[in-house]
Amino acid sequence: MQGINFFNIRFNPSDLLFLYKQIIAGKSYMRATHNLFLKKKITMNKLTGDLGSGGKNNYNEFIFKDVSLIKSFDFYKTNNKTIKLNLEKDFNLKKYKLKNILIFNVFEHIYEKEILLNSISKSLKKNGKLELFVPFMYKYHGDPNDYYRFTHSYLKKFLEKSGFKVKITLIGAGQFNVILEILFKYFKLNIIKIILSTIFIIFNKIFYFASKDFKNYYCGIHCSCIKN
Repeated sequence: MQGINFFNIRFNPSDLLFLYKQIIAGKSYMRATHNLFLKKKITMNKLTGDLGSGGKNNYNEFIFKDVSLIKSFDFYKTNNKTIKLNLEKDFNLKKYKLKNILIFNVFEHIYEKEILLNSISKSLKKNGKLELFVPFMYKYHGDPNDYYRFTHSYLKKFLEKSGFKVKITLIGAGQFNVILEILFKYFKLNIIKIILSTIFIIFNKIFYFASKDFKNYYCGIHCSCIKN
């Protein structure tokens, strides 16, 4: 996996405190890890289109200091802040003068993924940014449908073919992180989730050194892309 990064919640006070707050807020382990990644690694200070968001996703609080820079697009979850848009039909958002586009936890629900990516490419100018996240080891979740699980190697090739420079980060890498994501679906009490995650983060660190295929297990994939 040369050139592939990974991001995990570490066993330190700030990361653990963030995780515990996310658990109390009802987030999955994968979502908590990705939110921490966004807080630490992604900053947006220009007009950004958020595709398939429904205008209610709280991850924006970790990316933007000024939420007025967010323009939300969705087909199913519309409100007075969201522009209706069918992501499986050809579109061009150039009239909105977007500098960046986000598409998180949406791509796996799109059957016509080539149409979507070509439309995103047309909507961005040269050097425009695309931030994309998809789950990997995750349950079926129809919204209304769930079609794909992409590998990091597929996404890199697919995005590069569509004219993007791509940086891949595996979110929640390691065997014990994947197990945690599964267990979070079954345990309802937050205190159990907090205890399990604290123990499993330590085990996962041990497996980082002891396992030869540590990075072959991951919860999700984040792609940071720049249009050529």
